[in-house]
Amino acid sequence: MKKLIIPFLSLIALPSAIQANIDPKVAEMCMKAFDFQGCVKSMSGKKENNLTLDSDFENALTSFRDGDPLKANKLIKSHLKKNPNSKEGYMLRAIIKAYDLGKYDDAIADIDKAIDIDNGYALAHAFKAEIFYFDLGGSLSKTLKYLEKGMNISPEDPHVNFIAGDIQFDNGFVVLGGDTYDLNKKPKDKKALSLESFENAKKSFEKTLANINLDIYKNPLAESSYDLDVTYTTTALLGDTKFELYFLYKDKKERPTAKKYLEEAVKHYTDAIAMAPSQEEIIKIELDKDIDLYSPAELYLYRGNAYSWMNNKVKQACSDWKVSKKLGNSDARDMVRDWRC
Repeated sequence: MKKLIIPFLSLIALPSAIQANIDPKVAEMCMKAFDFQGCVKSMSGKKENNLTLDSDFENALTSFRDGDPLKANKLIKSHLKKNPNSKEGYMLRAIIKAYDLGKYDDAIADIDKAIDIDNGYALAHAFKAEIFYFDLGGSLSKTLKYLEKGMNISPEDPHVNFIAGDIQFDNGFVVLGGDTYDLNKKPKDKKALSLESFENAKKSFEKTLANINLDIYKNPLAESSYDLDVTYTTTALLGDTKFELYFLYKDKKERPTAKKYLEEAVKHYTDAIAMAPSQEEIIKIELDKDIDLYSPAELYLYRGNAYSWMNNKVKQACSDWKVSKKLGNSDARDMVRDWRC
């Protein structure tokens, strides 16, 4: 019963005019969500979580997933001709243009059309931030403005939070000049900004893992953009995030916090290893799509690296590096040689 208290109070607190406009089915589903109002905003009057669109849209989505972007683009064009106010249609076309055709400016233009149709489309704001930041090299300040719009609309949405975590994780390195090596030589203010960014990434990745399997956040459009299982990728990235936080807190002489993050990083790497695809599967996808993905070889390398910073864990570190080396990782080969495993 306790789980229903916060959502129920949120429903009571909503203005009566808004309550009257809430679809009972939406309200029932959102009662399960931590952020009731954000869930209602995300779902009310929208179809992106339970797409009931025409066959051209569905076939376009299938073609995109099957690696046929030209066919997908042709089909979504047909869908938009018949449905000029389909925000999902513009969003899918943006994803196709960005992820498979490399037409990032065109993708942004389509996202803007989706937002014009519905300014409360959280995923569109988040994707705009991602493409602007990673693919167009946009400034962090402007990126965060786009991202903030999506987060304000649906702060618990796992797909929006995955994008937010990815951006903040990357920025944690950028503010330090690209890496977290030799922290004693880095400016104090830059280290503070980096720590804040990694902490924000941690919070967003944790929200992704907490909510990704909730029915209310099922979203075929968002899911179509993942090349690997999002739970696996997020778990691995959360390990990376906490490993970097270990060094930043260690530099601040906050040893208990640093130790906690190091131990948690190892746990996340272990969990990711347990759910990882095979190295062969990863390599095949990388070759087919010309992209870099998180592989088991990297997980074993990074868990080995984390173990090497723990007391009396050299044996475990060497064991992981040997596995990573066997899977073809050259950095692991160097670690095996340097540590004389």
